Amino acid sequence: MSAQEVIVDPFLLCLPNPCNSLDQLEEFISAIVGWRGFLDRADTCVLLSDSARIALNTDGEFPHRHRLAELLEIFECTLADANTVSRVANSILERTPSLEDYYGINAVLIAEESFEFAPTAILDRLSTNCRVAFKDDLLIAGIKENECATDCLESRLIVASGGVTENPPPSSISIKADFHDIGLVSTDSDTQRVMPTSISQSIAVVFSHEQLTESLDLWTIWDRASSEEAVRLCIDKCVKNLISAGAVDNAISDFIIGNDFVASLHTWGADSRRDYAMVTVESCARIVLGIPKNPVKEFKESAEGTARQRTRDGGALAFRTHMTKKGVGLRLMFWKRSDGAIEFANIGGKDELEIL
Repeated sequence: MSAQEVIVDPFLLCLPNPCNSLDQLEEFISAIVGWRGFLDRADTCVLLSDSARIALNTDGEFPHRHRLAELLEIFECTLADANTVSRVANSILERTPSLEDYYGINAVLIAEESFEFAPTAILDRLSTNCRVAFKDDLLIAGIKENECATDCLESRLIVASGGVTENPPPSSISIKADFHDIGLVSTDSDTQRVMPTSISQSIAVVFSHEQLTESLDLWTIWDRASSEEAVRLCIDKCVKNLISAGAVDNAISDFIIGNDFVASLHTWGADSRRDYAMVTVESCARIVLGIPKNPVKEFKESAEGTARQRTRDGGALAFRTHMTKKGVGLRLMFWKRSDGAIEFANIGGKDELEIL
């Protein structure tokens, strides 16, 4: 399966202007941090055009560390500091492949009177140069979508945007144009296009990284347990799936991924074995919901029947539950902290039980 192609709307990197509330500021920070988590995923290709990078600078939208620091102070925001947010935004700008190079198209010439775009608010909120750059990005993407449709290929294109005010938010962007010419990145390209040509495309758009996650299946989100974030997102989606299926209406426990959990997944093959991965995800999700897949037992300090349950500084109690019965007999170990939160510690085989 080809990678999900995600085009970054420059608006995602622009500070809210005007910024009227702490909620508005925190939404901006969360969006940047959330999309940063997709840069390392093998199943997702996040694209930003070189023209958008230049436009953000020309329009004075980025860098914005000093203005961000002022807003953080005004609204007493403690979600993140200005240096951290700027560093994350910089990583998106520097590590995201060039949209022009990815699609092999660096310029388009259209009949302006033929151009149609909806919803127009998505373009109108951008400053001058960013608006032109994003318009060209979507025209280039529209050409590629048109060619995918001609070749009967599945569309894997989506726009990552943010700051939407419509309720419900739009689910797609429609774009139409007549092209007079298309400039290629390389003259060696063997793609033959007959001019003039036209497009009429609908491109999916999401306004948060959570929306994109919801459209993916668990195995795709798992991404070979590539990061703590991938594992957390997968468990979180499984929790939502179980709730949607009517499995539970109990209170949901908060959960965190312990420092050694991801490493243990790799050690025991749950990164690459789908059966191990999915049973781990479901086991974790059911513990979060209070409906464990298998009996949960105290993790004792020793194998002796009279041994006490293991505890940790801060009053956390150790538990274990089995996930598979055959072969290595995988077990899931976790802590229940004094504040009620679940901390997934590690997985392990039945003959090497330890909690980290």
